[in-house]
Amino acid sequence: MLALLLGRTWRAPVCLQRTSHGDLWRRGFSSTKSVDGLKVLFFGTDEFAGCTISSMMNQNYSLNPPIEHIEVVCPQTTYKRRGKKEVIDWRSYAGAKASSLGIKVHFTTSRVMTDWQIPDVDEKAGGGKFDIGVVSSFGSFLPERIINSFPKGMINLHPSLLPKYRGPSPIQTALLNGDEITGVTVQEVHPKRYDAGNILAQLPYKIESKYKRTDLMVLMGHLGGGLLTKVLGQLDMLREKALVQDESKATYTPLYTMQDAQIDWESMTAEQILRMHRAFYGSEAVHSFFRVKNKFHMVKFLELHRPNPRKYPLVPNYFELAPGSIITARKHAYVEIPCIDGNRIHVTRFQVASKQENDALQFNAGYIKKSKDKRMVTKPFDTKHLTPPFEYPPGYQRPTAGDFIPPSPPVSSNASKPSDTQTGDIPHEIEEIDMEDVIEIGRKSVVLEDDEGLGELESDDVSKEDA
Repeated sequence: MLALLLGRTWRAPVCLQRTSHGDLWRRGFSSTKSVDGLKVLFFGTDEFAGCTISSMMNQNYSLNPPIEHIEVVCPQTTYKRRGKKEVIDWRSYAGAKASSLGIKVHFTTSRVMTDWQIPDVDEKAGGGKFDIGVVSSFGSFLPERIINSFPKGMINLHPSLLPKYRGPSPIQTALLNGDEITGVTVQEVHPKRYDAGNILAQLPYKIESKYKRTDLMVLMGHLGGGLLTKVLGQLDMLREKALVQDESKATYTPLYTMQDAQIDWESMTAEQILRMHRAFYGSEAVHSFFRVKNKFHMVKFLELHRPNPRKYPLVPNYFELAPGSIITARKHAYVEIPCIDGNRIHVTRFQVASKQENDALQFNAGYIKKSKDKRMVTKPFDTKHLTPPFEYPPGYQRPTAGDFIPPSPPVSSNASKPSDTQTGDIPHEIEEIDMEDVIEIGRKSVVLEDDEGLGELESDDVSKEDA
């Protein structure tokens, strides 16, 4: 039986074995701690790193905690002047979270770490040197000099199942590609390349269709924090059994920019636009361009979704409208936009560049009703001319009412559904088990006793904890 065994306070030993997926490894843990409490220097920047710190602190409360003391390194907070006052322009989420937890924070003044010196442990914690460095979404390459300065080296938490999705944007790439399974990996820090170190442990995680980038950063940060705590307690044993990454299966992710969130109405389906919205949510909003008289406005779609076709029927002339056309109705709290595949999206919140956010009714009254062109366009063009008609790709056949088939609800059949072992799927349920539970490596079944009944760890629960 394949099971994901992880608790909110994760005290249990976890059996992680090779699955039917040849490239998916999970590591086994012993119930006996192999190292004394470590003095950890944590390097991190974003929300994923901040949630990792929070989870590590929560997981560390036990009779023999693997972490004796922890301090955090993050980029320097930047300020800007507003009138006669200086206000925060940007602040590291990891640094803010560490400060709220009473953890000492060290700042770097440059992305280049060549001349940066490792600080000593706070005198209040006994002083001395740190035992190990831990990296999670830090954003700067750490030279070999820094790695070798720690007696136990450095390990890294990466939000993907390496060697898949190396690089700076694994969560966004997984959402853009429509992946159903992602996960976290703890690896040794490679002195020359990003995310190419030996794998110490991995845990898979199922991506629900409702999850956005911000949801996964919080959920996987907490997942990774628990995994890191277990790895630090079993570090020597896991290093002896570390796995070398298969370079032939390595894939890489880019650093996404605002241009990657621009909608191309000539090619993008409704599903692709929805994936973009989920992948860039909270950072680079998906956007398009809209003409009002002789000026083009960049319009951000802050909230959008796919409508239920049974609840929101099509307008009579729907299939005569070009992709990007704007469909509005009186008192409707959404703007409907058809896409190239015949499906549609509903946008409920907008933001015109440099303006305040608007709901659909406000955007309709302030912009749509003032424009003769009731269509979003991929790129601005010369406003001295009329808006050209939509150009369909060569060989494209416009969908008709007969071609349009609303998506059917999934049909579940226990009799025909293969077992977890056959498919390799990872159940989403998250379960806490006690230290007395016996999990033997190589067993085909696992018997668990769930006395506490904590249930699943949902994104809403985690968000409230980190608020």
